[in-house]
Amino acid sequence: MIPADLLKKYRLPEEQAMSAIEVAVARTLTEALRTSLCVKFDGNLGISAFPVHRKPVEIFPAKISRKLRRYLFHQVELELQKRQTLLEAAELKQLRGVNVTGEISRIAADGTIHVTLEIADFFRRLILYGEYPVRGQPPRERGRYRIGEVREFQVNKVVPIIARGETARVRIWLSRTAKELPALLLRERTGIGGIECRRRVAGEYSDIFTPAWIPKDVIKSVGKELGEHLNVFLEKAQR
Repeated sequence: MIPADLLKKYRLPEEQAMSAIEVAVARTLTEALRTSLCVKFDGNLGISAFPVHRKPVEIFPAKISRKLRRYLFHQVELELQKRQTLLEAAELKQLRGVNVTGEISRIAADGTIHVTLEIADFFRRLILYGEYPVRGQPPRERGRYRIGEVREFQVNKVVPIIARGETARVRIWLSRTAKELPALLLRERTGIGGIECRRRVAGEYSDIFTPAWIPKDVIKSVGKELGEHLNVFLEKAQR
């Protein structure tokens, strides 16, 4: 009864996929038939109803009306999608605090920027979508972004958004005002560990402390990317 292509569509461990199907079917049929149900899915769907003051009754999937069956498939897909979203969110939480490069794909009326992110994740390449709200935009940059521009961002949050009856998805919130962003970019471009940003006024300046000399062209490139001056101080290691 459950279409095979529906199971292949979502990258879920077998146990989670089976559990999602059982939950969705039980919830949907309990609401439609107004009776308690037990659902078991192991490749085949087994459904038992428990009417009040009566013996359990087996419900054969083929006997379910076509209209109810379509609605059932829809609910199963929503549950699979929800489980997939939760799984992806758990995997992508490792991106929090990481700097990423993204291309501006859309600008909403409220100023929120929608960004396409391409991230290499071990043996696969992920195309993700981030949201860059106004509060994460340096004041000097607000209203000046253009579709197609490529910028550097820091990932602030990765959260699953689950809404009943709607598409579930992972929401990635981005920022360019985070205090750590200048240091992250400098560490990435130089390979020097221990670079810290101890004070930042986004779009104005950042105070950077480094344990090793940083090439001027790297400092200038990061300053140009962020639209601010980088005050770099060489901090001698304590003996």
